[in-house]
Amino acid sequence: MIYRLLLALGLLLGPTGAAIAQGVADPLLFQGMDQTVWPGARARAMGGVVMGDYRDATALFADPAALARLERAEVRIGGSYLATSLDQEVRWIPDRIYAELSLVLENDPDKLVQIRPFDSIRPDWDHSYTATRPAVAALAFPFAALGASWTAGLGYGQVAVLDHYYQNNNALDPNIGRMRPAPVPRVQEGDSLLVDWFQFARERKGALYGITPALAVRYGRLAFGLSVTVLTGSSDDWQRRFGRGLFILRYNNDFSLLPPRIGEEIIEASSDYRGVRTTISGRLEYERFAVGVVLRPGYTLERRWETQAGNTGTDKLEVPTQVTVGLALYPSRVWRLVADYDLRRQDEVRYIPAGSDAQTPWVGKGTFRLGAEFLAADWLALRAGYRDEPQSFAPAGAAFIDDPAIASVYTAGVGITRGPLVVDLTYELFRLRYDDLWISNVNTNRMKRHTLLLEVAYRF
Repeated sequence: MIYRLLLALGLLLGPTGAAIAQGVADPLLFQGMDQTVWPGARARAMGGVVMGDYRDATALFADPAALARLERAEVRIGGSYLATSLDQEVRWIPDRIYAELSLVLENDPDKLVQIRPFDSIRPDWDHSYTATRPAVAALAFPFAALGASWTAGLGYGQVAVLDHYYQNNNALDPNIGRMRPAPVPRVQEGDSLLVDWFQFARERKGALYGITPALAVRYGRLAFGLSVTVLTGSSDDWQRRFGRGLFILRYNNDFSLLPPRIGEEIIEASSDYRGVRTTISGRLEYERFAVGVVLRPGYTLERRWETQAGNTGTDKLEVPTQVTVGLALYPSRVWRLVADYDLRRQDEVRYIPAGSDAQTPWVGKGTFRLGAEFLAADWLALRAGYRDEPQSFAPAGAAFIDDPAIASVYTAGVGITRGPLVVDLTYELFRLRYDDLWISNVNTNRMKRHTLLLEVAYRF
């Protein structure tokens, strides 16, 4: 039997969460490693602005030059709670070549025209999970030396959320439903193609932390800072494939469905992460405004993995130099406004799998972040912000294959100061919605994440 690629119909394909174009059932590799976060409940409440208006010890992670603004020594600790939900809804458009095949994949008992189902699995799915983790522990103390004001700091904080989940109830191998970058050729008369039909799911749970010493110096209106973050973390990885059937596709709406060749396969593994990242920043500050820049030179993040079967390997993620520029405005005593622009450059990240050549799997786009703080009283600060969060993947079938899906992030928080005691509480809402376009179906993907951050500090 001769096998050729064909233009058949778009079959249910799901989001990979981290790829230039969506895949059918990509293995769990670098997914989740792009989800950078910055410690600091106050800054996160103000849109997550990196170069802005840090006024506490968490500045050592993102903008070490802002440490020089501290007038009193500070000790700070905090934690986070995340609740994430994902779902996918599928809308079908029967294909003119294999019209009945979409009925098999849709597997809907309420349809007027029914096909005998092989199982009870439906295309739509939803999934949710929660996580409670330490977010930050930091201390900083100012001192004078050599005719300048100095601040030294040391912190341990969460710098990336590695959590990732993906599911595909109608995965097909080979992938015959794609539209872009180009459809695959149609099966010709006399030819046929075997297509594995299976349910696929993968999951990663974990976080990346950083141990960060920092030093800042201030000369008049100028401040400079340097921090070095030793990255460390771990994750539990899981991947499942459950065979549903074997299609034999022929010419002109002729196909057969046989029992699957492969039953259930489950791979469980653990990953350990390590790397070193440097942050250099500078700021120029006046009474009514401040400007600054944060530079993060390129670095390498390693992932060492081991499956329960004893297989091991090391992957590398080479991150290029990243730059953030920002502005803070102080129009009055009670208002503080901040904004920054992050170049990101995710499209230049190089992924080097164990024993293989380097690839650039992500897409990239810069982002603006905005935030504000209102001092309602000497002891009470109200905060809010917004930012777009470009993802590292483009939706399947998108007109521009390097244009990423973009999430909206809304933030709010309060700060309470009572003498030397400070409490900062932040709420962050992450919302992502995009459509994957296939030849015979449109998949609407939604992700919502609620994050609560609580930090307590004591100033000496």
